[in-house]
Amino acid sequence: MKSKKDEGIIKPQPIKGFDQRAVIYIPVDLPSLTIQKVLKKRAKKTKTTPLGQLYGFENRAVLSQCVGAPLAVLMLERLIISGAQEIIILGFCGALDKHTDIGEAVSVTEAASEEGTSKHYFPRKKLFRASSRLRARVENTLSEQRLSFVNGPVVSTDAPFRETRSWLDRNKARGIGFVDMETSAVFALADFYGIQAAALHLVSDQLTLSSHQMGLDSLKLARNTQKFFFPFIDPGM
Repeated sequence: MKSKKDEGIIKPQPIKGFDQRAVIYIPVDLPSLTIQKVLKKRAKKTKTTPLGQLYGFENRAVLSQCVGAPLAVLMLERLIISGAQEIIILGFCGALDKHTDIGEAVSVTEAASEEGTSKHYFPRKKLFRASSRLRARVENTLSEQRLSFVNGPVVSTDAPFRETRSWLDRNKARGIGFVDMETSAVFALADFYGIQAAALHLVSDQLTLSSHQMGLDSLKLARNTQKFFFPFIDPGM
């Protein structure tokens, strides 16, 4: 048990009206705003904050447009205090080789921390695993929809412009095939509070030693965003 000395001086405050047990966290949208259009149309309530947009559904809250580990944790910690017991990340990631296609789905097994947020929750821990039960639920939903996916670890970084050749070599050598900016911090936060977290990513770009291919405008990515993400955002769709 943590001592009073280890407790934060500033306490996270609950967010009124967003006390759902389940949270869907979507860091960014496509340039076409495919996700935002659906959220605005179908949500029962919305709340705009300086740190992200909140959407309320009957049995889940959606946090969107909240990029990077620090902002993710700032908002998600308040939602946990409000009553959240599970967090599913629906995000976009980079592939660290040319063999994974743009638009391919990844159910994250574990996340290596290269962001600066998770260490404030676990100072000596660098690898955080998805909650097995929630991850299984995510994968079962995909299987029921006959949607294919791969499993794999991701590395989360605060500095995309420092993804150097040596950085790429190092992560590939330890078997990491994907990169994002938030997953390890969200898994750490969930671990800290004893709740569940899982992540489903779609590959939006490919990074190799010689090139960086962006795919955010890909038609396949747009189609897969609807097919893979919407069943989690609003199962009635």
